[in-house]
Amino acid sequence: MGLPGIGKGTQALKLVERFPNFMHFDTGGEIYRRINDPAFANDPRVREQKRIYESGVLNDPRWVAKLVEERTRFYAREGEGIIFSGSPRTLYEAKKIIPLLCKVYGKEHVLVLLLTTSEETAKKRGLNRLVCSNPECRYPTTKKYSGKRCPNCGKRLPFAKEQKGEDWKTSKFETRLKEFYERTLPALNYLRSLGLVEEINGEEAKGEVFQKVLAAAKQKFGG
Repeated sequence: MGLPGIGKGTQALKLVERFPNFMHFDTGGEIYRRINDPAFANDPRVREQKRIYESGVLNDPRWVAKLVEERTRFYAREGEGIIFSGSPRTLYEAKKIIPLLCKVYGKEHVLVLLLTTSEETAKKRGLNRLVCSNPECRYPTTKKYSGKRCPNCGKRLPFAKEQKGEDWKTSKFETRLKEFYERTLPALNYLRSLGLVEEINGEEAKGEVFQKVLAAAKQKFGG
């Protein structure tokens, strides 16, 4: 968890490489796929959630929590662990999702890593963000890799001007920041009260941050 755009998804994907029995669950990616799925094009609630999503405001917590609960129960039945990136985003979601995780996996197997950075760092990284245009992949990387092959799905990564549906994340950065402080911070405080949060300095280089993330995960889960 942490400020928008700081690299939560990148760290989550790197963790999955080290813990193959874990699945990466990108809540934002799941929302993106649902609101852009032609099968739901005429669903008034989904259309409303798409409008909210593109405004930079966090989606309806009840709607999001339902999506996350569905996938959590599925992965748990399959015997797989879950690595979330940026979720839960609201207090409502936290109070729905965390008890479920504690129930199906055990509280001793639940860990929240908070990457701490300045707002300036978050904005800088967000401006440099590049995402695979394959909706089933959405691998996060940087503009340095524009036009190259996605290391996750193999498709060509877009150039910055081709990034459809991503520009709003930078243009609405101040809105997203406000949402974090007003709606995600209470969720983090709730998680702290449960003794689940460990803070990691996210200002360092990506590789250095990952070593700390990996060390915390190994201490909790072994491997």
